[in-house]
Amino acid sequence: MQPRGATSRPVLSGALAGVLSLAAIASLASCSGSGGSGSTSGSANTSSRSDTAPAAPPGKYQTLPEPCGSVDSQTLHALLPSSQNYAGTATLTYDPDRRVGCQWNGTVPGGTRYLSVDFERVVSYDPTVSDDDKAAQVYEQMAQAAHIPGADPSASPSTSSSPSASPSSSASAPASASASPTLTATSTPSASFSAAPSDSAEASDTTPRRVGGIGDAAYLNDALTTMDSAVHRDVTVVFRIANVLVTVKFSQWSNDKTVIPPSADLQLGTFGLAQQLARSFNS
Repeated sequence: MQPRGATSRPVLSGALAGVLSLAAIASLASCSGSGGSGSTSGSANTSSRSDTAPAAPPGKYQTLPEPCGSVDSQTLHALLPSSQNYAGTATLTYDPDRRVGCQWNGTVPGGTRYLSVDFERVVSYDPTVSDDDKAAQVYEQMAQAAHIPGADPSASPSTSSSPSASPSSSASAPASASASPTLTATSTPSASFSAAPSDSAEASDTTPRRVGGIGDAAYLNDALTTMDSAVHRDVTVVFRIANVLVTVKFSQWSNDKTVIPPSADLQLGTFGLAQQLARSFNS
């Protein structure tokens, strides 16, 4: 038989080892907890110190003009000498804060003329893209759609705004109109259309093209359409000024297919009116 002391010594030794192991684990846990807490705090501090990119500035213009009052009487009489409604007819719109327009018509020897103006205020809902930059993108999309030479192919299509989409599908951006310029019609604009196109020869050029002297960017499109019983010419000038897109369309219809509506007269009239509207933005 073994002495009783011989069997008790290994038991005590094992118990002592267990106590030491528990103490070591507790010490490690304490160190680990301290380090973990410090690491979390440091991460929070780093996060709180991270810089946030500033939001893009709002558009220069936060209001649109009253469309039927945007063209003065003198100009309307010059473009539509025999109109029965110089007051114009407002275009149906579901969000006048974002888009408005007006239409007029009048007779001329051999046909009928139609005039329309359209104002669209572009709003970017991307905080990294300004309203002005968004308007430039939409303008380039319109230029490409009209096959205007020189249109920027890198302008990416927008999913939040489209020139053909009604602005009623999106809410207006919150902004204070009092903090921005207000668009108003020129009180006594000139009825002269002698600015570029500079002469009748240039105005007779029916090639879709970009033109200068109107807003930040502008293009002109001249389209002649022949139908079974009529022929009509549509001259359109689209220009951008800051975050607003303006479309001026001047058309002449003729029921006699042998009478071709004059390109020069329509181009000069459209261009001159577009210039007036662009100047009125800063009046």
